[in-house]
Amino acid sequence: MKIKDIISFAGQNIIQKKTQSTLTIIGIVIGILAIVSLISLGYGVQNYIKSEITTAGANVISILPSKDFGGPAAGKNFNDRDVNAIENIREIDEVLPAWFGSYLLEYSDQKYYGSVLAINPSKYQRIYAQTWGYELYKGRWIENNDKYSCMIGYTLATDSFDREIDIGDKITINDKKYKVIGILEETGNPRDDDAVVLSYDMGSELFEIDDEYNVITVVVKSGENVVSIADEIEEELEDSRGDENFSVLTADQLAESINSIFSVLTIFLVGVSSISLLVGAVGISNTMHMSILERRKEIGILKALGAENNTILSIFVIEAGFLGLFGGIIGSILGIFIAKTVEYFAKIGGYGLIRAWISWELIVGVLVFSFVVGVLSGYFPARSGAKLNPVDTLRGE
Repeated sequence: MKIKDIISFAGQNIIQKKTQSTLTIIGIVIGILAIVSLISLGYGVQNYIKSEITTAGANVISILPSKDFGGPAAGKNFNDRDVNAIENIREIDEVLPAWFGSYLLEYSDQKYYGSVLAINPSKYQRIYAQTWGYELYKGRWIENNDKYSCMIGYTLATDSFDREIDIGDKITINDKKYKVIGILEETGNPRDDDAVVLSYDMGSELFEIDDEYNVITVVVKSGENVVSIADEIEEELEDSRGDENFSVLTADQLAESINSIFSVLTIFLVGVSSISLLVGAVGISNTMHMSILERRKEIGILKALGAENNTILSIFVIEAGFLGLFGGIIGSILGIFIAKTVEYFAKIGGYGLIRAWISWELIVGVLVFSFVVGVLSGYFPARSGAKLNPVDTLRGE
């Protein structure tokens, strides 16, 4: 039999058993749509974060008081002596020490946990506006002489409470009221879009800190080698702090650290969703086994007409592969649709960093994978069918 005849024969068998084939394909569809949507969203977020960090902040270095990339306050915090040690490096343009934490916010008789960033106002505007490209949605930037005033993120202003926060409104933090003087344009970063920005003086009063910082942002002068400056910062901080328990991260390293976290999470979720694909594979194997039992006489006729074992094996293996492939095609379409739907609603909800990553490599890889799953699932039932004795099958035994 020619290969096109084998493919045609396998296709006809699938069409003749529409109900059985459809139920079998559904198992593969569920597994593939879960894998496609999770991989798409996982890598979409990673690519977006990497692009934003490395493009807008190529000359920015982030310093955290711990080796663990689990949170800014995980180790011994920085002080003014540490900040001065960094500022003494000639190639550095700007140093912004800050305190980042969370607090219960109250507005319009509602409560909400949000991020609070305590900073030097003038440095904050220079770094966030000029380096990161942040823009104002309403109002003005916070200034050094602003007392009990704050800036807030776009999501906090528009989506966190039943009533939108506007310029001039007051939010309550720890029983103290802060007047909103500025609202940042949406950035897509939930940490910034959900944040309250205060002057360090107000933040020190709120968090009961003095000469203490849990994150430092450094801007390197244009044209300087960021990696070598990061090494120099490490040396200066080791001398200043007397320990090595801190992290100095360039834009590439920061993006890498974030991506590694998302990669582990994506792999875990894909692994969990693969269980449904395994169920689909078992379904294909069961379908092929039943198909062989129902078509024993047909196999006997083919063998009597001269068909070899390999030909019989090929017919059933390709049929199983087609079941996997059809499930892969439908699952990929649904997976892309789900990923794009999640991206759309995430954007509406203020989570612009959630993106769907679709590429031909992903689609081709998934289709090949689904076909291979089908082939492997159908191989052993097909092999048992190929070994049937034609005389016995024609007798109906």
